[in-house]
Amino acid sequence: MNANEAILVWADEYSRMAETYDRLVVPRFEPVARVVADLAGPKAGEMFLDLGTGTGLLARVLSGHVAPQSVVAIDLADGAISVGSYRAGDAGIRNIRFEMMDARNIVYRGKLFDGVVSNFGIPELGYDRTFSEVLRVLKPEGRFVFSEWDAALPDGSVLLSSLVEKHGTRTPSRDLAALREAHRLVMASDEARAMGHPGAVTRALRAAGFARVDVVSKTFPASFASVEEFVALEASWGRIDRELAEMPPDARRAFDAELADGLRSRLGPAPFEESWGVNMFVARPE
Repeated sequence: MNANEAILVWADEYSRMAETYDRLVVPRFEPVARVVADLAGPKAGEMFLDLGTGTGLLARVLSGHVAPQSVVAIDLADGAISVGSYRAGDAGIRNIRFEMMDARNIVYRGKLFDGVVSNFGIPELGYDRTFSEVLRVLKPEGRFVFSEWDAALPDGSVLLSSLVEKHGTRTPSRDLAALREAHRLVMASDEARAMGHPGAVTRALRAAGFARVDVVSKTFPASFASVEEFVALEASWGRIDRELAEMPPDARRAFDAELADGLRSRLGPAPFEESWGVNMFVARPE
């Protein structure tokens, strides 16, 4: 599997999970999206591009600020685009244009957008091409603002991933096998790991041609009423959902017990709270 194939595997999975993601993840990501929007400073009449929009959270946050101009919201996951379009229409928002498009190949003319943004939507593989494309479509006085997870991942997420690796089925379905291969490709990639380090991302942005890069690092609390609520959120991207669905019954019982014990020892009894470390980048062409 190569990088392009891996990205398409993830896109298919995000499409499958779009409604679950929108219900469980989007409310928790809204505080991050609002910080990204504040850093971007959208103004009435400005045209914005939202990369890896998912179900359109950040595009909706921006839409009221730039009206009557549009937000162009792109993603490779057609299912996410469909949910996002429905959500915007249901909210009475008419100035978001959802399009299925690869952030590494932005099919718009140069120097069109006043701002380009993304909330956890930059591709982990090939983002050097994304940065170059953003610089091409951004006006000289524009800004590129995006959020990324810090390399120091939350304790609970690290624990869950290790237990999935320990207890996962040894006879995966074709779909799960493809997801595992895509995941291994990302985990083995120096490029993907660098996204968690502000210095490395800053160097990549400068290599793409951005003249100025500022970094804002913040911590966001994430509270969970139960272990089940935590697992449901972690499964909302798809891979963990498939892992749990295919886990043998005895292995699943051991997984549940070890996860509950591990979360109690690391984070205390439920309700418990995790800390999400997020880096936000503000890059300018001039």
